[in-house]
Amino acid sequence: MTAVLVIFTIILFITIDIVKVRMAHRKEVGELLPVRAFSDIRLPQGLFLGGQHSWARLTSLGELKIGMDELLTQAIGSVDRVELPEVGGKVVKGETLATVFHGGRQLKIASPIDGTVVVANHGLEQDPAAIAEDPYGSGWLATVWPTEHGEALKSLRVGGKAVNWMRQETQRFCDFLSVEAAPTAVGAALADGAHPVVGAALSLDDKGWAEFQKEFLN
Repeated sequence: MTAVLVIFTIILFITIDIVKVRMAHRKEVGELLPVRAFSDIRLPQGLFLGGQHSWARLTSLGELKIGMDELLTQAIGSVDRVELPEVGGKVVKGETLATVFHGGRQLKIASPIDGTVVVANHGLEQDPAAIAEDPYGSGWLATVWPTEHGEALKSLRVGGKAVNWMRQETQRFCDFLSVEAAPTAVGAALADGAHPVVGAALSLDDKGWAEFQKEFLN
């Protein structure tokens, strides 16, 4: 009986050592995260797109609900924090409406219209991840009363034009990555052909990140 107990104790210690070694190895090499490619473009009906990758949707009250489109949300993968506009503040087309942050990087999201902020989505301050997880739903940034409704919507893309433009922009983002991304990241970023990997923009160095903002947000 004593011999059996000794053998059992030795086996237990060996098992514990093996588990410790494996855990240490995982910490050294890091956990492998799943790699996801950009999803296909599926814009909701009635969604208007601005040229700087913000969107607008007309509400029943005549306001325009505004957010950032899925090219930007998929390019950065997630959002850690957001700075929203003040209610009652004026916004100008092409100028910053809100700023989103992820992994030490930030993106300034431009307003697609001129107007006055009616509501800011303060729920995002508690759940900023909703911006990337549901960009056209709960991830909206603010609602704005346009200075002039007809003029506000006239220059925005909708329907088939919006979908085609987003596809062209996704391809342009692929081309941009092939030039700007680090050589070791290009293969991973473009591993799925014309579909970059979600979060691929975060592989850019500081110069590349500045160029990314200049190309797609200015």
